[in-house]
Amino acid sequence: MDELNDIFFSCKKNMEKIFKQLKEEIHRIRLGSKSIVSILEKIKIKCYGSTFPLIEIANITIVDNMNITILPWDRSTITHIDKAIIDSNLGFMPTNKGESIHIHLPIITEEGRKNLMKKIKLQTENAKVLIRNVRKKNNQNIRKLKISEDFSKSGENRIQKITSEYIQKIEDLFLYKEKEILRI
Repeated sequence: MDELNDIFFSCKKNMEKIFKQLKEEIHRIRLGSKSIVSILEKIKIKCYGSTFPLIEIANITIVDNMNITILPWDRSTITHIDKAIIDSNLGFMPTNKGESIHIHLPIITEEGRKNLMKKIKLQTENAKVLIRNVRKKNNQNIRKLKISEDFSKSGENRIQKITSEYIQKIEDLFLYKEKEILRI
């Protein structure tokens, strides 16, 4: 039943894509200086007629829990770095000091934490809806196949197992992020 296996493969691939996208979105939600650095490292900087990750053109230093310094290896790239950080819309403004860029991270208040949790909850619920839509689409594809009802039912059961697996992954990710936010 190659057609059935293709449906399972497609289902898992689409659900994995949704999960990875959610993971990236949630990871971008700022908490501490270490998580900010991992986000900053990946910011793409346009310079020298090409695009580079920030980590390849500058040194990023955690001064303390609230401050980060970015020291470009070539001072001519500092305005490009400054612009890329502003354009990435991470919730803070860099300060260009000519030789380096300074980032001061604001303290997250209790209300700020609650808002972060609401945002994360909404993102996880949206991801679950997308996962269920993938399940529905694949179940419809199984029903379109000219196979026996037993094969059709077992195919739908397998799709449900895959769906449950990804819903659980999303729930685990939410709980992990919730712990992280409430711990700080």
